[in-house]
Amino acid sequence: MRSSIILLLCALLCLCSCGRPTSGELFLPAPRNSYDYPISVVDSLALFDFAFFTRVDGDGSESLPVRLDVSWVSPADTVYRETVYMLSGAENGTLERYRSYVRFPSAGQWMLKVSVSPEVKGFRGLGLTWKEKRWDTTN
Repeated sequence: MRSSIILLLCALLCLCSCGRPTSGELFLPAPRNSYDYPISVVDSLALFDFAFFTRVDGDGSESLPVRLDVSWVSPADTVYRETVYMLSGAENGTLERYRSYVRFPSAGQWMLKVSVSPEVKGFRGLGLTWKEKRWDTTN
């Protein structure tokens, strides 16, 4: 009897721990023509925060602006484009917020494609972090 209760509790614990991921991080090493990040959107009402991170090897004496040509490709193959810049001169790497409170117009598999032009000498690669905003219901 005791072992069946323990087994039931373990099964319930495993079931409760299953859930869709609400955040992610992916680093793609250089050089590449395009840095492609798949973003799975389950809830089109959810809000997301995005940040880029990179590291440029060098003497660190100057913050170099890195041009990022960003394309968002929707599940229906609609493309949204923009150009942003990030500084890259930090000795231990750079983490810069890209967009906050992003709401996707539709659910599905989105693709974030980024090209770096021109590629900066010593550029190690480009990473992306994303996190779904969660509402605190215990207020």
